[in-house]
Amino acid sequence: MRKNFKRILGVVLIALLMLGVFSGCGSKSTNGDADKKVTLKVWHSWTGAEEEALKETTTKYTEAHPNVNFELLYTPNDNFKDKVVASLQTGDGPDLFFGAHDWVGVLATGNLIDPIDDYVADVKDNYIESTYNIASLNGKHYGFPLSMEAVVLIYNKDLVSTPPTTITEMINIAKENVKKGKSGIAVDLNNTFYNTYGFLQSFGGSALKEDGVTPNLDAQGYVDYLKFLNKLINVDKVIPKQLDYGTAQALFLEGKAAFWINGPWCFADIEKSNINWGAVVLPKNDITGKDSRPFVGGKMAFLPKSSQNKEVAADFAKFLTSAEIEKMFNEKVGTVPANKGVELAKWTDKLISDAATLGVPMPVVPEMNQVWQPAKDSISAVVDSGKSAEQEAKKQMKPLLVLLNR
Repeated sequence: MRKNFKRILGVVLIALLMLGVFSGCGSKSTNGDADKKVTLKVWHSWTGAEEEALKETTTKYTEAHPNVNFELLYTPNDNFKDKVVASLQTGDGPDLFFGAHDWVGVLATGNLIDPIDDYVADVKDNYIESTYNIASLNGKHYGFPLSMEAVVLIYNKDLVSTPPTTITEMINIAKENVKKGKSGIAVDLNNTFYNTYGFLQSFGGSALKEDGVTPNLDAQGYVDYLKFLNKLINVDKVIPKQLDYGTAQALFLEGKAAFWINGPWCFADIEKSNINWGAVVLPKNDITGKDSRPFVGGKMAFLPKSSQNKEVAADFAKFLTSAEIEKMFNEKVGTVPANKGVELAKWTDKLISDAATLGVPMPVVPEMNQVWQPAKDSISAVVDSGKSAEQEAKKQMKPLLVLLNR
């Protein structure tokens, strides 16, 4: 009996010992996973102070999370979105990337990004509600809100004594500066439709019709807008041709342009240049009597469905959108925070808030994505090739309606 008992006890002890060994191995493996080195691939199109602030943010995050390293990839803004979409479709894209809120339509319906609702459940009340909701589609939220944005009219106080309140005043001041050997209005012509959308609104036009999904590029307001752009560039000659973001920025920062149509992401770079500057909302259209209403949007961090490090990427995105970091961006870059915990104390914050109040939200529906290229093509045809505004408006709409089965 004792022998049997000893034999049984021995078996039990061996089993317990083995269980302890395996249990210990399991715990070690879990701890190892927690300390696993992660390289987070983050793609962006930020330059200047904005890029510097991003690098500082990654440094701060790594100090708190030594196992996380960053691989930052910059791509110029004019082809950034196309590069991101192509990479996500092939599954070799980033773990996190930044873009405008209206990218949601294409990215979400294409099943290329994940909704963020579960990730931000504990912090979503910290975000300005309108900025958080603007990146929503079909009841789900897709963007970690970094900042809210709207285009304004920036001016050089040494070249412009009194900022214009009307389009005619703006043009006349620009003409005076052109006569003196300066440039009138600097603007990124690779993104003309976005930057000058406020003027389209002032002519009674819009990107989409009242149904919110049908393109509206054949309306009279759009035709008048095309003619207006052609007049600015080819008749009044207050906007130099062939401007991209970099050359437009250089013109203004070097004191060679009276005006610059741009958003808050450039404010810190202007401050560094020592230009004596100011900014106002886009001037009213005294031709039609309507306000110039720019697109209102938000800059977002997006989480790709193909990301190999979703938990870490989401945690970093939450860190980016915290009050601490958005305050830093506000101070160093000039962006307007989407986090309610940051006090809007600067005059530029109020300016962007006023512009956003005046403006219109940029649509996130997938149909909006089909508008950008035809708009760009019609502007180029009229401005660069001298084509008829009426004909180009109709020409661009035909394939659009076929594509969207309208």
